[in-house]
Amino acid sequence: MTKASKSPHPAWALKHKTKGTELRNIKGRYYLYSVTSKYDPALKRSRKVTGKILGTITEQEGFIESEKRQLQRPQRAVVDVDTICVRERGFTGFIGGYSIEIIEQLKLFFPDDWKWIVYMAYCRLVHHSPIKNMPFHIAKSMLVDGNTLTLNDKTFSNALRRIGTQRSQATDYLKSFIKPDDHVMVDMTNIFSASGKMHYAKEGYNSDMVFDKQFNLMYIYSAKLQQPMFYRLYAGNIREVTAFKMCLKESGISEAVVIADKGFHSHANVELLVSGGIKFIIPLKRDSALIHYDQIQNATQRFKYNDRYIWYATWEENGMQVVGFRDDKLKVQEEKDYLDRTITKPESYDEAGFHKRRHAFGTITTVTNTSFTAEQLYTTYKSRNTVEVMFDGLKNILVADSSYMQNEDALQGWMFVNHVALQWYYIIYKMLHQAKQLSRYSVSDLIRQLYEIKTVRINGQWLPEPQIKATLNMLEKLNISIT
Repeated sequence: MTKASKSPHPAWALKHKTKGTELRNIKGRYYLYSVTSKYDPALKRSRKVTGKILGTITEQEGFIESEKRQLQRPQRAVVDVDTICVRERGFTGFIGGYSIEIIEQLKLFFPDDWKWIVYMAYCRLVHHSPIKNMPFHIAKSMLVDGNTLTLNDKTFSNALRRIGTQRSQATDYLKSFIKPDDHVMVDMTNIFSASGKMHYAKEGYNSDMVFDKQFNLMYIYSAKLQQPMFYRLYAGNIREVTAFKMCLKESGISEAVVIADKGFHSHANVELLVSGGIKFIIPLKRDSALIHYDQIQNATQRFKYNDRYIWYATWEENGMQVVGFRDDKLKVQEEKDYLDRTITKPESYDEAGFHKRRHAFGTITTVTNTSFTAEQLYTTYKSRNTVEVMFDGLKNILVADSSYMQNEDALQGWMFVNHVALQWYYIIYKMLHQAKQLSRYSVSDLIRQLYEIKTVRINGQWLPEPQIKATLNMLEKLNISIT
């Protein structure tokens, strides 16, 4: 092999070495690097500084520029700017990677419409989008890749009404997520409606004493899976107890517990639940005559919850089990809050009121017909907070536009689409909870970060855009990989 004078490298490699470059032989392969010089005050002379790799050199093919350098080098002469396209790929990739069961079940029960459901659920969760803007949002995401559907506001509206007529398929889909031996909770919320055309929109009572037209949304929530499982719509004037029975019957769930709020308890409501064979946990207002505060304050039994002790006492009233709980840490906090208000709001809070209420601070009392232990009862009641989180997410994020629906089929379709979006919402919520990141990030934070992960098409090839450090850190903490 012919070699250049005073050089250990072959001529075919040396001919590619130019000013400002350095040739290296690494394990028998030749690489070309950029090189500069920099004055070193310690050495009092210039020293060599090796830069980035420029490419490789072979005897047969000569110099081969590195792929990274090709992307960095200006390509004005070869890039067709008219074909450059940027799309969202982050949340789209999240759907494909972390909701496989949801997608497969949609394909099974909605073989002709599953893509429409995915498109609309995506638009609702990521953009809170009305129907008219959905074609625009889908066109800017990788969900549209390979799409053969005609996407405009009319086709989306038609698909929504078509999905709404398929309650049987929707029910089968919902039932597919119900697991045996699961402990479920049932609750209902009201949603106001501006429609005068739907039979669901009726004047009805709610806890805020507002009697506008509304419809009721009943949800069954899984304690084991920590996610919503089943829902049903009711007219605004249907009573909760009647709705409980109908919803449980349609879902096929035999073991369920209704966890009510403090305003629900009355002799009539309890009788209706008992006569309907429905298990319940109902908290009592602190001024209820059923509460024996002397027993709660002198309780001798306890259990540990969230690293603090809860004291409890049990007694019977009208054939029902009543359990009073005392949380001393909560008691101290409530005492402090009340005393602070005697200073900041003396017109509403005073010393007399403090001493009148002091015996009730830090207490929760429930009436139940379950066979739960006191610890099971307390833990189950506390889990109601997750149901309230669900309804907050549903009302504030997903169904803001449902009040304007004028067609019952469209409303049914709308609620089903929002349910799928809510399932995705809870996948994210569980990830944040399990990674102990809920105090740092909200569900909306993660959705926005995922949405900002883009891909760009250059000369027919899709290339991922670089991600900012904050996004990379969040994904690493949650062990999320977007491909």
